[in-house]
Amino acid sequence: MLLIRRTIAFVLLVFVLNFQSTGQQKSNQLLFDFSLRYRFEAWQGMNAKNYGDASPEGIGNLNDNILYQRIITGFRYQAAKNLELGLHMQDARAFGWSLRQAKLPDIFKVRAKGTETPFYVLNPGEDFLEIYDAYIMWQVKPDRLKFKIGRQKIFYGDSHVFGPGNWGNTGRWTWDAARVSYSFKKHFIDVFAGGTKTLNPIQTQLPFVETEFWGGGTYAHFEWTNGLTLEPFYALKMPGSAPYVSTLNFQRHWLGVRFFKQNLHHFLFDFTYVRQFGFEGERKTSAYGCFAKMGYQFVKVFGRPLISLRSTYGSGGSDSDQLNRTFDFVYGAGDKYYGWMNITKWSNLDDREIVLEWWPLADLWVELKWNRFYIPATENFKLLNTMQLQAGSHHLGDEVDLFVKYQYNSHWQWIAATGYFRPGTLENIAQKPAKNAYWLSLQLMYQL
Repeated sequence: MLLIRRTIAFVLLVFVLNFQSTGQQKSNQLLFDFSLRYRFEAWQGMNAKNYGDASPEGIGNLNDNILYQRIITGFRYQAAKNLELGLHMQDARAFGWSLRQAKLPDIFKVRAKGTETPFYVLNPGEDFLEIYDAYIMWQVKPDRLKFKIGRQKIFYGDSHVFGPGNWGNTGRWTWDAARVSYSFKKHFIDVFAGGTKTLNPIQTQLPFVETEFWGGGTYAHFEWTNGLTLEPFYALKMPGSAPYVSTLNFQRHWLGVRFFKQNLHHFLFDFTYVRQFGFEGERKTSAYGCFAKMGYQFVKVFGRPLISLRSTYGSGGSDSDQLNRTFDFVYGAGDKYYGWMNITKWSNLDDREIVLEWWPLADLWVELKWNRFYIPATENFKLLNTMQLQAGSHHLGDEVDLFVKYQYNSHWQWIAATGYFRPGTLENIAQKPAKNAYWLSLQLMYQL
């Protein structure tokens, strides 16, 4: 594996040096891509595995200062008029992180409780020289029908159901899949099948070799001339080939639809409803999730501010229920919907939001939002290893986030964000009342 890593790194280095010495090729036969992202994060009171437990038994440092680095580089090659090949590598590192691989090698292993093996790894912060994508794309009819097979990102719509998860340093969802896309006018229909890769920083993962889940889905987009849009979808998730998950027995199906219009006399609405069915072991599944957004944009006010009310619900249940009623968050994105501090996800969640968006400049976007989190099913509920609700309570807490993004030009982007979480009615953590948590982030990204 070490030889494979070094060989791939050398090949990519040759491409980088070639393009740096000659400039970007004008020919569309070979195109070099390069992305460099640095993000500084300062945390107070929590980390990805621990909320508020500063005792010796707590996991990691609650006041991390982290510098994330992510490099994605590679090429696309137009082998023929309708044939494209792509290969990119990713290297993601987290300097100063108390949960890094070198310090806590077992912390992101997914395994059965109380066991050591088998396991697979889902590390959100580190990915040492990994294959980001490697694909072949064939267009049977330009702008109409195309096939794509290999490692790739697959996401649609607002990323609620299928999202790339790119805010995380390693990227939550990467597919080894075959996809067929058919488009006509403003409409399209996609069908795909394959598996999602695990996130092990010290193991090079070749496409289709080790997967967390096998599955796939279909997503369609139908847009009418008045801007009314309908997006029906279906998704499937089954155990992948990775150790531990391959020993499990489940089959999860989702069937749903998104229905939205961005401008109805300056009002907007956006609704998503999805029904989950299948089985978890011996229990059948009957769960659901929904998202609703309604807003109004003040187009005659400076910066065209948009105020919206949003509600996200994912059903929850108990392990003692005859049916499994806990909604699984499909393959969707997280951060921007359920708080940038990543405390919750679209499962066993009742999230109410008030959001203000503002565009003071053409390339400057400002978002201020407040989330109030409730937990529908509290039996055996725990988040971040420490967060448990008091008996009879459902209020997890409140989060306020400020997010500012400035796109300077096609190459440079700046982001500044901050978040503040105030616990609801939680049990004591390490025999002390739960305290507030704070997060600050500054990001710079360059793309060639």
